[in-house]
This record gives sequence, structure tokens and C-alpha cells, in this order.
Amino acid sequence: MPHFTLQRLMELARAFLESWSVAACRWPVTTIVVNLLLAGLAGWYSVEALRINTSTTDMISPEVPFRRDAEAYRRAFPFADDQIVVVVDAPSSDQSDAAATRLAERMREHPESLADVEVPSADPYFRRYGLLFLDPPALQDLATRLAGAQAALGTLNEAPNLRGLAGMFDLVLEHAGEDSPATLSDLLGRLADATDSVASGRPEPVSWTGLIKLNDDERFGNRRFVTARAVFADRAFGRGRPALDTVRGAIDALKGEAEGRGVEARVTGAIALRQTELDTVANTAGIATVLSFVLVTAVLTAGMRSARMIGAIMITLMIGLTLSAGLAALVVGRLNLISVTCAVIFFGLGDDFGSHLGLRYQEELRRGQPPPAAVLKAARGVGAPLSLSTLCAIIGFLSFVPTEYLGLAEFGVISALSMVVALFISLTLLPALFILLLPGPGVVRVEREDRAYATWMTRHNSALLGLTALTVLGSLAALPLVRLDVNPLNLQDRRTEAVRTYRALAEVPRTSPYSVNILQTDLAMAQAMAEQLRDNERVGGVRTFASFIPKEQDAKLPIIADMALLLGPSLTAPAEVAALSPADRAEAVATLRNDLTRFAEGNTGNTEARAAAHRFAEALERVSSGGEKALAALDRALTGGIPPLLGRLREGLEVEQPVTAQDVPDSIRRRWIAPDGQARVEVLPTHDISDSRDMARFANAVLAVAPHATGAPVTVTQAGRIVLHAFAEATALTLVLMALVLLTVQRSLSGIVLILVPLGIAALWTMAVAGLLDIPFNFANVIVLPLLFALGVSSSIHMVARGQELERAGTNYGMELLITSTPLAVLVSTLTTSTAFATLAISNHRGLSSMGILLAVAILFTIISALLVLPSLMIGWHRWVHRRTPAADPTSPTRR
Repeated sequence: MPHFTLQRLMELARAFLESWSVAACRWPVTTIVVNLLLAGLAGWYSVEALRINTSTTDMISPEVPFRRDAEAYRRAFPFADDQIVVVVDAPSSDQSDAAATRLAERMREHPESLADVEVPSADPYFRRYGLLFLDPPALQDLATRLAGAQAALGTLNEAPNLRGLAGMFDLVLEHAGEDSPATLSDLLGRLADATDSVASGRPEPVSWTGLIKLNDDERFGNRRFVTARAVFADRAFGRGRPALDTVRGAIDALKGEAEGRGVEARVTGAIALRQTELDTVANTAGIATVLSFVLVTAVLTAGMRSARMIGAIMITLMIGLTLSAGLAALVVGRLNLISVTCAVIFFGLGDDFGSHLGLRYQEELRRGQPPPAAVLKAARGVGAPLSLSTLCAIIGFLSFVPTEYLGLAEFGVISALSMVVALFISLTLLPALFILLLPGPGVVRVEREDRAYATWMTRHNSALLGLTALTVLGSLAALPLVRLDVNPLNLQDRRTEAVRTYRALAEVPRTSPYSVNILQTDLAMAQAMAEQLRDNERVGGVRTFASFIPKEQDAKLPIIADMALLLGPSLTAPAEVAALSPADRAEAVATLRNDLTRFAEGNTGNTEARAAAHRFAEALERVSSGGEKALAALDRALTGGIPPLLGRLREGLEVEQPVTAQDVPDSIRRRWIAPDGQARVEVLPTHDISDSRDMARFANAVLAVAPHATGAPVTVTQAGRIVLHAFAEATALTLVLMALVLLTVQRSLSGIVLILVPLGIAALWTMAVAGLLDIPFNFANVIVLPLLFALGVSSSIHMVARGQELERAGTNYGMELLITSTPLAVLVSTLTTSTAFATLAISNHRGLSSMGILLAVAILFTIISALLVLPSLMIGWHRWVHRRTPAADPTSPTRR
């Protein structure tokens, strides 16, 4: 049985491709028609079957421990997935409450796209038992203040309007030495501010519940949240868009209503972030694809000077791209954050094959070969180096498949398939197009200009090697500046609403989306875990289901009972109060202004209270000159929050029995206790941990106590470790396998060194630039170095292979190589590749943008390595061999 070595397989593959080239040249029309039919079928299938998934978490294998922990948590509490969060901010807490409630009502009108719409702060449970959540000292202080304002509250209860407000101040100002519902100067100051806002035409209502400090709402200020679960649409590129459009439509409708005036509502959450990222990536991929096509065409035009040849290469690229998309849909079925750039990458790689074949074809034409013979000779000449570089590139692309970084594994599979397609059509379809279009040899270059480059290189190769050594040392010194940023939010466009809002929430620990969740078997275990974590220096707060059962109720219930006994008669729900007429409002304002003026000019009360009363009176005078509409707006601004205050007081004072776990409604319970009894522990950070290093410290502190914790900090930190490990593993695997392939095919240690050393230097330069420009490696651009080896090896292989070919022919090894078409082909192909990748830099997606920048830099460094460093090494090596064996036969294979 014959022994098939890798070299033998390469020879068989080369023979097979040459046979295909011969067949394509013999039947060019048939070749083109078949390719067009296959491209049409592939294009149709890719449109139907290909999907995009931008989740960075899904780019990690689901079998890793942290993904399994996240899945276990998701099964227990599915509400956490597919959530949309609307952040509502208003001038007052009362207005925020009203706006959030009304927005939720609007959103519930669309069950086809939104489900489980909730306003957590508006749950009746908190309205009824809100007083029990105050600390005992705060509750006692509230009871004391309300007892002193009993008469004022009774007045407002009977007439919650400007007339009642005027009556209240008639009582309060008469006894200015005593406190009213709040400190008098504070109350007068807030009412004066609200009146000023009415006078300026931008009413900002007074928050009476915030003024009285009825509960613990001050921890969120005037901010409220509306949450909903998205009902996904059956779309390839916008499954969450209908739900988001519904939410934004509800927000627009709210702003046209009274509850929405002056309200800001912003959309964020997992769905909004994912859809925003998807839109950004999709737009970038489309624009970059078109731009790369244009720029590649421009570079090819400058390098080849033949419109027909460039047209043939562009047709080949378009058909090849369509075939690659069809294979991607068939084999992988989806695109991720990295593989969505496959079109740009294909243009950058596919033109490499076309450039080498086209320029070699032009070289053969200039030597007097007829077009058919020139095509076949060019195909035979570049077939072996193209096959070898394709194999090495495939190794680089597939190096991530054995790792746990599933996103790069998918990218590698798609790119490897694209390389096979590019090689196949470049040696079949492209020769057939050359036969039909008969492109010319381009502009014939002057031989003296060719030899100028060769002469300069042979004279200065030692200086170039010395300069290269210095830059290598400098790059090694810059390596400590290289860093990794694994926070996926930092990849997105910071200007988008979803990202800005998410970052704003992260700045406040109580609202931070960077919480960690721990799943425990029951509530007792959850409480024990919470106690372990509360004293941790990196933990800002811990919540469990028990956090929603008021503490110290034995001390609070008697205080509430005393309040109910004292205030109950004053808060009895009155009969329906008739609305004030314009004349009644004017009379009430006049009375109130007179009382305030008299108080401000008198000697009772403190200085701050009298100054606030004077400012309030002046503001009332300005509003009075505005007519009936201004007075109606004033009534709403000053007294619209009184009925909600009195209603919450009535409900709160009705509590007589301790609250137990059975009193907590299901709307809260299901977020903390799973149907099987598992309990959730939520751990909050002490500060904004958006920086990856802070996030890792927080995650590690929790994981040290709870190894199965999950949540954004844990997934981001653990995914970052997997990415680093995958990066190191893939790079090492690429180098080892590439070296083995080259050793098997080349059978020359010097050839392998000449091919790989320039790539290593280019990689070192690239990392140094990333560190010096502070471009961190992330989930997207971490592919740069493995890709540099996979792509850059092509240039080195072509240069070394052509040099060995010339050496076997007995020509001047250095000079003759540098005046062939190979250096120009390397220059054109790498420039087009770099140009194609550079188009990603225009992206608003920071991950894709940094990928484009670093890939362009890396490929440009491969140009320098292939056309300056590598020739210098080859010339130096050739001279060293001559010095050692001056009498050797120049055609001897031992000198390869």
C-alpha cells in the first residue's frame, strides 16, 4: 500500500486543481454558467437560513461551568431573560409614579409583543405596608411631624386644592413656631420653586409624598422602572424590534398626555442592548462590505492597470462570496459578532488569490506566451504556493475549533470554508474569465525601476536587519501595556440610548445591572448565604425574599396604631370635592398671597421661613397675571400630589397585624422563590464596576463564597478567562501545525524559519501598537494574532517558494526574485487585504472598529515583513550559505 505523506497529498491536490484549471480553460462558458447557477442557489439559501446572534455569552461553549450555572438560574427564574427596562425620570416622585403607571397601562395594550408588564414600585403591597419598611426612628419622626400637622392635614383632606392650601397656611402661619407637615422653610421653598416653574411655562409639580418622606423612596429619588418581557417576532435580523417599537410608541403616546409632561423615559435592558448591537453590526457589515469592494477595486486598478482583469477578479469575488455565504448557512447556520464580518474578510482574502494569479498571468504575457498558455502556466506557477498558503490559513482559522470559545470556532469554520471556495474559484472560474475576456499585460514596467528595489535591498539588507532587531526590542518593552477588556458593554456605541441608560444605572449601586445572583435550595439557605456576604468589603448590598418582609415590626406597629388613632378622623375619605371655578382659584391665590406677605413682613417664624414666604408670594403674583390657564396649571402643580399622599396615609394606617411571608404577593414572590422552592440571593456592588478589573474583583469575591453564582460580572469575568485561554491555545496550535505542514512540504528548516520569523516579528509589532495606542483586546479583536499568522503566511510562502524556484533554476537568488511579479503580487494582495479590513474601523461598534484597526495594522506589518524583513533574511541567508560552501553547485537542493 503506498505511503501517502502530507506532501504527496499536496501534490495530488495541486494536480487536481491544475486539472480543474485546464478543464475551465477548455470549457469557459460552461464553467461560468455552472458557477452562476451554484451562486444563485447559495444566495437564496443563505437569505432563508442564515441568522445573526450578537450575544457575547452565546459565543462561549454552553458546556463550561459558568454557562451551566447561568442556565440553571434561567430555568428557575425565566423572567430574567428577554427583558425590556424603561427608566422613567420626572421632576417629582409623584409624577414619576403617575407616568410609570400610565406607561405600563399603555404597554399592556399590546400583548402580541409585550408580556408581564410591571411597575415594581407601584405594587399595592408597598402602598399598603410602606410605613413598615421605615426604620423605627424614621417612623417615629414621621409620626411626630404628622401629629403636629393634624389640623393642616384635615384642611387639605376636605379640600385638596388651592382653597385647601390657602386654608392650611392660614393655620400654619398663625403658629409659625411649630412645625407643619414638613419644616416650614422647606415647604415654602418647594412651593415657591413649583410656582416659579408655572410662571416660566414649564410646570414642575410638588411631590408631597417626597416632602413628607412617607416611605423609603428617596433611595431611587424621582426614578421609576417599568419592566416587560419581549414576545419575539419570527425575523432573522430583528426578533426584538417589534417589542421595542411598541415600547417607544407607548412612550410617545405618554408624552402627549398630562402624566407625561416633563417626563423622560429611556429604554434599556437585555433586549434593547442586543437589538441595538445587532443593528449597529448589521449596518457596519453592509457599509464595510460595499466600501471594501470599492477600495479593493481601486488598489487592484493601481497594481494591475487592466480593466478586464480587474473585472474578472471582481466577478470571481462576488460569486465566491455568495458561495461562501451559502456554505456558512448550511454548515454553521448563524453569524456571530465576529463572523458577521465574513464578507469583508472574504474580499480581503479572495483578492489575494486573484492578485497572484493575475499578475503571474501578466508576467507570462510579457514573456511572449499566448493567453491560453499564459493562463495555464500562471495557474501551475501559483497553484502550489496558493494551495500551501490556503492549508496554512485553514489551520489558523480552525485552531479555535478545539477551544471553548464557540464564537471564534464558528468564525473559523466559516472562514476556512471561504478559503476553500476562494482557492477553488480562483483556479477554475477566474481562468475561464481570463480566457473569455483576454485581459492584457497591463502597463509594462521599466526593468531599471524593477532593479532599483532589488539593488536597494541587496545593498541595505544588513542595516534593515539591524533596524528590525531594534524595533523588536522596543516592542518587547511595550508588551506590559497590552491589556484585555472583556466587558461586552464596552464594545457597543456609547452614544446609543440603551447603552447610555445602562451605564447611568451602573453608576448607582442600588440600580446597578451588574448584580450577581446565587441560587440556593431554599430560603433558609439563601438567608445563610446572605449573612456570609454582607460583611464582604466588595459587597454593597444583599437581598433575598426576606428583604420584602418588614423587620422590627413589634416596634413599628404600636407607632402606626397611635398614628391611626390620632390622624384617623382627619383623614376620613371625604365626599367628592367639587372642582374650583376660575373665580375660586383667583380668590384662593389672593388669600394665600396676602397671608404669605403678612408673614414675610412680620416677626414670627425664622428668617429662612420668612424669606421663602416672600419668594412664594412674589411667584404667586407673577402667576396671577397669567390669567385662568396659569391659575389652573398652578392648582395642578401645587396640589395635584395631595390626594396620592392622603390615600397612601390612609392605607398605611390601616395596618394592624404583622406582615408575614404569606402576605407577600406572587408578583414579588416569583422573582425570589422558584416554583420548586429554590431561593435567589442578589448581591450588589459597592460602586460602579463597569471597568473589567473592578468587575473581576467583585465577581471573584462572590465566587469565593458561592462558586455557582451567576450574573453579568461572573459571566463576563469567566468568559474573559476562557477567551485568554482560547487565544493562547489557538495561537500555539496554529504555530505548531503550521510548522509541521511547512516542514513536511518544504523539507527545509531554513525555509520554515524564513516563513515564520517575519510573521512573529509582525505579531510582536502589532501587540506593541495595541499597547501604545491603548486599544485593548476584547471578544471581537482577539482574533487578530491568529489571523495574522493565518493570512500573513501566504505572503511569506509566495516569496520563499518563488525564491526556491529561481534557486533551482540557477539564477541570482536575491536579485531575480525581487524583479519578478511576486513582490508586486504580495504588495497588491496584502494592501487589498489591509484595505478591506480597515473598512471595519468606520463602525460605531467599538469591537468591530478595534478589530478593523488592529487587523489593518497587522496586515500592513506583514507587508513590511514580507517585502523588507523577509528579503533581507533571504539575502543574508543566501550569502551565509555561499560563504560556507563557495564551490557548491548553485542548483544543488541542499542550498534551499
